[in-house]
Amino acid sequence: MRSVKHALILVLILFFLGVDFCLASSSFIENISKVRKSNGYTFKVNYRTQQKWTDGLVFKLFCTFSKGTELSFTSAGYNNLRNGWHETEINIPNVYRERYGYIDDYRVEMYSKGILVSIKSM
Repeated sequence: MRSVKHALILVLILFFLGVDFCLASSSFIENISKVRKSNGYTFKVNYRTQQKWTDGLVFKLFCTFSKGTELSFTSAGYNNLRNGWHETEINIPNVYRERYGYIDDYRVEMYSKGILVSIKSM
């Protein structure tokens, strides 16, 4: 009897995790671009949401610099997004280029409610 209860609880947990993951995966990164300016770098991220309303989106930018350092930068959280195309920017000040060199490689990860849903790299 105990094993049946444990199995039922496990099935319910897996079901709800799967449902949440399916809901979260309705957002994805279409493309990213890097613009070098005199005051640093600006990364533009174009993404799409497919739910009627999307909450809890966060973007993380991972950069590998020419002097061998890898740093991550996080965007603000986004809530109350209607379905459709959106754009966000992540700015990196010039002080990082002076200290760590130029950006050689980068990738952007999109999280929805704490779950990784999309990755796009250079």
